[in-house]
Amino acid sequence: MIANNNQYDVAILGGGLAGLTLAKQLLMLDPAIRIAVIEKRSFPVNEAAHKVGESTVEIGAHYFAEVLNLKKHLTDQQLPKFGLRFFFKDADQAINEGTEVGGSEFFAAPSYQVDRGRLENFLAQEVEGMGATLIAGCRVKDIELTSAEASTQPPHIVSFVRNGEPQSVQSRWVVDASGRASFIKRKLDLSEDLDHDVNAVWFRIDANIQIDQWCDCPDWRSQIGKVPRRWLSTNHLMGEGYWVWLIPLATGSTSIGIVADPEIHSLRDMNSFGKAMDWLAEHEPQCADAIQRHREKRQDFLAIKKLSRGTRQVFSTDRWGLTGEAAAFLDPFYSPGSDFIAIGNTMIAKLIQEDRAGRSIGQLAPTLQSVYLTLFQNNLLTYRDQYPIFGNPRIMALKFVWDYAIYWGFPALLYFNDKLTDVAFIQSLSKGIEEMREMNLKMQEFFRAWYEIEKTGHADPAFVDQNEIDVMTRMNRELKEKLADADLRKRFFGNVEICKNLMAEMMQRVKRYQPDVEVTNTANPGEYYLDRTFETLNI
Repeated sequence: MIANNNQYDVAILGGGLAGLTLAKQLLMLDPAIRIAVIEKRSFPVNEAAHKVGESTVEIGAHYFAEVLNLKKHLTDQQLPKFGLRFFFKDADQAINEGTEVGGSEFFAAPSYQVDRGRLENFLAQEVEGMGATLIAGCRVKDIELTSAEASTQPPHIVSFVRNGEPQSVQSRWVVDASGRASFIKRKLDLSEDLDHDVNAVWFRIDANIQIDQWCDCPDWRSQIGKVPRRWLSTNHLMGEGYWVWLIPLATGSTSIGIVADPEIHSLRDMNSFGKAMDWLAEHEPQCADAIQRHREKRQDFLAIKKLSRGTRQVFSTDRWGLTGEAAAFLDPFYSPGSDFIAIGNTMIAKLIQEDRAGRSIGQLAPTLQSVYLTLFQNNLLTYRDQYPIFGNPRIMALKFVWDYAIYWGFPALLYFNDKLTDVAFIQSLSKGIEEMREMNLKMQEFFRAWYEIEKTGHADPAFVDQNEIDVMTRMNRELKEKLADADLRKRFFGNVEICKNLMAEMMQRVKRYQPDVEVTNTANPGEYYLDRTFETLNI
């Protein structure tokens, strides 16, 4: 522990979700650690109209609920999430006249819809109560990073302005959680082009816009039971080159966003609230009508160009790290933002723990960075050049199965079992990890090739119930099982085989349906999982 008043063990730049959760995680592991969280805003922040990133999926949800012990807050103060749900329809079709892909029941591993303002206010109080120093209402001016090779190992220095006065803190570790400000990444010129370009606009409406109310057809409503609950999903309205999200918040507001490929839908056509409403009226008129009734209740609006951001480095043996958007950001589709906060924070916490115990991180830092960037790059394959496909329900319904299987079968499985920082264990899976990467690369290419043959995918009235796909419910349920190393290794390689079977089954069946589609896998699957799904999609 460093003793002086302006000296800390860890200085965290940014008191948003990434920075506050890291502070809580470190204090839970070591209550004696001295942490300064340096944040430009003052607390409490506004609820609802604050930040996006409200939808969590399994890794992020597990991190918040179980690793950080926030389950009571999530249960009492936030909303349960009824999975990811996708709607495909023409502009002149009603919501029940197109194809819907989603669950009829909650999956076993829970996820949540979180009001970021409410959660960050709670976390700020938590970490202060645990002993962190929260330096709010200030603006970071400079960071002086020192080398671990220096004989005296001098601390890093963070300079900032607070109430018009220049101040500074010294710290052995600095973690950049400043979001898109990315102080360290900019200072060290670490940015990397991901060759994936999407833009987004979003806003919050102070009203609970329930998609269940868009249709009063009893058959459609009864597909997911007697109680209307589609609105609890992260609902996606899908079209060629775009998707629209609707996310409910516990405050009673609804978060709405449009994410689009600029080659197909220009940001200029939606970069104000009025333009966004006009765009929705053209492409998703039911959504526009639902918002129009509450137009005067708009709480905010923001447009952002080039959402995706890469980095060449996330951790350093010089005792600094990047987390959250200050490190990298993929795409809001599938809600991976909180996942990479969980993964990055857990790796940073491991590095700080090892350093404080007097053990070298000379090998650990680059190894964990390699794991992080491998996960990031493999996930990037899911999005790159895929937005044109988003309007085709047949292709996307199968892509969802594939993408979930890769996610639940590899990174989620290892994170739930606390193995993403176990270097020896990860190395023992290297053959299977490489197989997963190669299969994912081939499958994303396959979906694009199929799209070139079948660009117009008409949305027939159909409900693809993901709870009826046994392999999906099983892989999700298995996330909750704590396994010994030998059993976990067996489960992982079993998931590799499941993905091989899925790959062969999809390619084989689609090849019969669309003979012109070129495939790279001619093997027969050892097990078939998707017969009912193919029938529902008329494949």
